[in-house]
Amino acid sequence: MDPKLTAAIDVLERVDRRLLDPESDAPLWPTGFPLLDEELGGGLRAGTLNLLAGAQGEGKTTFALQIARRCASSGRPVVFLSFELEAEALLHKAISAEAAERSARPMPLSVRQVRAAFEMSDDTVGGGLPERLREHAGGIEALTAVSGYAARLYIHRSTTTQTTLDVIAAAVKDVMIEHGVAPLVVVDYLQKVCAPDQLAEDERVTRVSEGLKDLSIEFECPVLAISASDRAGLEPGTRMRARNMRGSTALAYEADVVLILSNKADVVARHHLMYGANNGEHFKDWSVMTIEKNRSGRSGGEVEFRKHFDCGRFIAEGRFVSEKLVDERVYTE
Repeated sequence: MDPKLTAAIDVLERVDRRLLDPESDAPLWPTGFPLLDEELGGGLRAGTLNLLAGAQGEGKTTFALQIARRCASSGRPVVFLSFELEAEALLHKAISAEAAERSARPMPLSVRQVRAAFEMSDDTVGGGLPERLREHAGGIEALTAVSGYAARLYIHRSTTTQTTLDVIAAAVKDVMIEHGVAPLVVVDYLQKVCAPDQLAEDERVTRVSEGLKDLSIEFECPVLAISASDRAGLEPGTRMRARNMRGSTALAYEADVVLILSNKADVVARHHLMYGANNGEHFKDWSVMTIEKNRSGRSGGEVEFRKHFDCGRFIAEGRFVSEKLVDERVYTE
């Protein structure tokens, strides 16, 4: 019998066994952002393609890495395919973020200071990472925390010429064999996955998005893929939407969840900027996460998170957006 053919009674029995076994993992991967998890119905789901889009510099990689850290620290493996940053650069962010989450000091260990320790450009004379990070508040605690889940956080240095869907599938399979459970798969970012050169960009993106969705179903894991914006989505006065993801309408169609990160100052209604304190300057410190699509629950939710990019993170305790947001901003001379 076709292994993909499942009798409904088998599904019911499998769910019942899972509910009765306290050691069994539910098919949910919490993101570590409580309000986002609430809107998504508990977190990222097995067998789903989740897209995270936004303007350049809005913190998409930081947000995805924060979710990856949460999953790895909870005991689940992660495969992070990085087309943008080296593994060490991602660990700079991870260690700094862990330090900030553990330190009550106003100036915790920054990404820049971690980078200096890694590159021996700090003021410490000799010593390894423990000796160098001990000089900073929360440094040792952060290194201990990252070391605790580092064996479950796999960083794949990906390239646009070699990292194909087959390469991604092989990496996921290797991690599953090693840990015995499906990993969270992060792709940073989707438009750089290698596909046949003879295809036009929209066809390549369609092929990749379909392939990543198939991969999530085959391995029963969530795929979180970062998506670039098209030119229209970056125009001044324009609020990025799912239709602005670069390459193909198949992106929004194939995805189970579409999340859009926006600078709050760019999407809040004009009267908040004109009459608010400091002309709305404080809005720049916040990112709005819009849930454009959610096949497992309600769409259209808008939550906001404070940026803490000096320490490679967002403040996880967000809040629902109270101000009126707009689709288009009209700028006047």
